[in-house]
Amino acid sequence: MRQRLIVQMGMGVGESAGLAAERAIASAQARAVLHVDVDCAVHVTLGVPEAAELDTSGVNRAFGAAEVEVRVVPGGMSVPQPGGAALVMVSAAIEVFPLGPVA
Repeated sequence: MRQRLIVQMGMGVGESAGLAAERAIASAQARAVLHVDVDCAVHVTLGVPEAAELDTSGVNRAFGAAEVEVRVVPGGMSVPQPGGAALVMVSAAIEVFPLGPVA
């Protein structure tokens, strides 16, 4: 089992699952700063009310890591608004693992 360097949570809200996921990832990244000189793997878990609505292909671009794994699980929240469109809340967990020895 690899040593986990950090785990950080974030939350985002938007009128689509994609926008809410982007905001959740940005929220977690804003508080997850590491200064290590080693390639890292990033595991991203997104809690989304309707997982099928979320396209995760763009998530890798948010990270400069050697490996990025994205997992979507049931979670988050969807709140109806007057007029039909719902506000979607997505939760994000970002975990960072070193791919080599950490100095």
